[in-house]
Amino acid sequence: MDKIFNKNLYLNYSSKFSPDDFHHVAFKTTNYKKMVGFYKNLFGCEPLYQSDQITFLAFDEEHHRIAIANTSDVLNDLGFIPRAIMKMKIFLNNKIPTLVGLDHISYRINPIDRWFDFYFEAKERGLDPLWTINHGWISGIYYKDPDGNLVEVFFEHFSSADEFRDNISPDFEDEPIGTNMDVEVLYSMYKSGADFSELIKKGNTVPEGKNPVSGLEAVINMKKKFKD
Repeated sequence: MDKIFNKNLYLNYSSKFSPDDFHHVAFKTTNYKKMVGFYKNLFGCEPLYQSDQITFLAFDEEHHRIAIANTSDVLNDLGFIPRAIMKMKIFLNNKIPTLVGLDHISYRINPIDRWFDFYFEAKERGLDPLWTINHGWISGIYYKDPDGNLVEVFFEHFSSADEFRDNISPDFEDEPIGTNMDVEVLYSMYKSGADFSELIKKGNTVPEGKNPVSGLEAVINMKKKFKD
């Protein structure tokens, strides 16, 4: 497939088929109570509707942003062999990264100080991210829900099309995944008054004498903040 990197697309394009916005995500789960509890805890959701079968969760003015359906009864009604296969599939999905399917859902929190607040407040509620990475245009923290789905919360590096075009990481075209980072180190830089341009630089939390973990290596080693 031909490589395309169209810097002029950002903030300058709207498809004639574009919806008004991305409204909600829906999950099917046999881990129902834990899934509902996780998203209530992560985003402070309140249920518009909740029952033993399905829950619709809201975190803003919309009627719901997250739907979670309980499929436990369906699983229990399966025959022995299909049920065993499905249980193994569920187990593997939670333990081993898949090569096909949805990778993650993502939410934006701007500016960076609100993003830091979210990180530390979530941590106080017992939520630690699985992965923290500077993608080169956004920086994200990824949480893993009880079913193994990844949820990203990111802040934008650029506030205008010109900023994006002129300042996106020069290596982005060849390495678009990003570099693992340490949010705690980044926060220390922020509190010490580091310029915003320094806060969004890839590899900025890597200790002197160490090397960044980037690209596919970062995906494979999500918890590895740097290497020798």
